[in-house]
Amino acid sequence: MLGWRDLIKQYAPARVRAVVSRVRAQLAAPPPEVSSLHNYLMIPDDNPKPRLSLVLPSVSPNAAFGGVTTGLDIFLEIGKRTGADLRIVTDEFERRTDRSLVDRRARAIGLDPDAIEIVSRRSQTPTLTIRRWEVFVCYNWWASLNIRGLIDEQARHFGGDLRPFLYLIQEYEPLFYPFSSAHMLARLAFDPKRPCWGIFNSQQLHDFFQAQGHRLTRSSVFEPKISPGLRPALTLGPTAKVRRILVYGRPSIARNCFPAIESGLKIWAQRNPQFADWEVVSAGMAHSSVRIARGRAIHSLGKLSLEAYAELLRTTAVGVSLMSSPHPSYPPLEMAHFGIRTVTNRYANKDLSTAHDNILSIPDIDAPTVAEALAEACRRFEAAPNAGWQAKSHMPAFLDPAAWPFLDEVSIELQKVWANGQRQPGYGAAKA
Repeated sequence: MLGWRDLIKQYAPARVRAVVSRVRAQLAAPPPEVSSLHNYLMIPDDNPKPRLSLVLPSVSPNAAFGGVTTGLDIFLEIGKRTGADLRIVTDEFERRTDRSLVDRRARAIGLDPDAIEIVSRRSQTPTLTIRRWEVFVCYNWWASLNIRGLIDEQARHFGGDLRPFLYLIQEYEPLFYPFSSAHMLARLAFDPKRPCWGIFNSQQLHDFFQAQGHRLTRSSVFEPKISPGLRPALTLGPTAKVRRILVYGRPSIARNCFPAIESGLKIWAQRNPQFADWEVVSAGMAHSSVRIARGRAIHSLGKLSLEAYAELLRTTAVGVSLMSSPHPSYPPLEMAHFGIRTVTNRYANKDLSTAHDNILSIPDIDAPTVAEALAEACRRFEAAPNAGWQAKSHMPAFLDPAAWPFLDEVSIELQKVWANGQRQPGYGAAKA
């Protein structure tokens, strides 16, 4: 059945098609380089104490998927180790910011939430106070580009070399966009021409980053760890699994390949009537139910609390989470460690079948490939319902409750920067 866009393309007169195209162009959101890039105006702050400023789009709990919470935790942990003042700079145009997530994560590691300043955006070109020993922590490519002028102005005003900034690199961001100015600007952020300490979420991502020709002043790598909110559920031990396929479902996020999952499930349902009693649910983002066969659909559970998500993981037999990215992604790792036979895909140098015996890593996301992998996972479960709980992990760091070693290393190096500069005022010429 043709959708309304296809009907217009095939049957509407040229004049009508032109009007529709103009209206769509007017209603379309501005490109990311227009909506997200902006300058800051610097106001010098004579406070001599070092300060870390995390720059990210939002601290709203509704926007707090894995990357945001990981970035926030790293920022807070480095702040705790260095003793620096902490500030979060967001691009939210809000009079009141929901800081519940920040306060909760700060209390969890023994920091006083009231000591953490949160600055929301108030104008198209916001003003920002900057100290001599301010160091920025950037969450994404446009934050990295937006603070360039502040770093340059800081050195001009206070003297000395350009201060390094920390870049939390949790994805190869240029791949978010087709060949375009946004794609090129995201690549530019990875070649900052300023002292930049990259903090990479996984060795696979760091290797891919370097394979694209990027080099930074300093690089640290950390491997994914299970969320502290999920860890207690793993200590409960094995429980009975039900015939359920869990989809990591975020239809609006292109890199999660939801259309490929949908197409694969349709073929899986058509070719495998023996699995007709299996339930299919989706967690991640709320969406409408998606029909995969007569009387069968992917039912969306939306964004679950950690407690509800943990219980879903504990009782689910099979999972599928696709990712068009060199980053390993947390959902397939979480699924596998909770005893779920998990279907995911390879990408470039990434192959998660080496991470856990429960992971079926497929070479492509063609619908028949996805369908056969799901059928194989279901067959394995029905042959040995408890085997998923006994499968071995090959990621010791994922379950290790100890802090990432890089946190101490980066904190020590930051303290050296501050100590050397404070002992030697005007220790070098500013480099723009």
